[in-house]
Amino acid sequence: MRRLSYVVLACLMAAPLAARIAHPATTPDKPEAKSEAIVGCKETKLYHRANCKWVKEIDKAGTRVDFKSVAEARKAGMKPCEDCKPGS
Repeated sequence: MRRLSYVVLACLMAAPLAARIAHPATTPDKPEAKSEAIVGCKETKLYHRANCKWVKEIDKAGTRVDFKSVAEARKAGMKPCEDCKPGS
């Protein structure tokens, strides 16, 4: 009886494993580049993620420039923030 329960248990455990092997979850190796909200500063010529701690200071100073992408900010001659590292 004990041997039979081990066999049943092994079969029950193997079924989900076999399903994972037959149909592995498909996740892309490298996610597509998403365009994130980028905020630039006219004064420092740095660009930041929208949730960076420095964006509040940029808003207070009134030197904010909004960009649609990192590429657009780079094209405008801006450099990335060392704290939030946008585009990485």
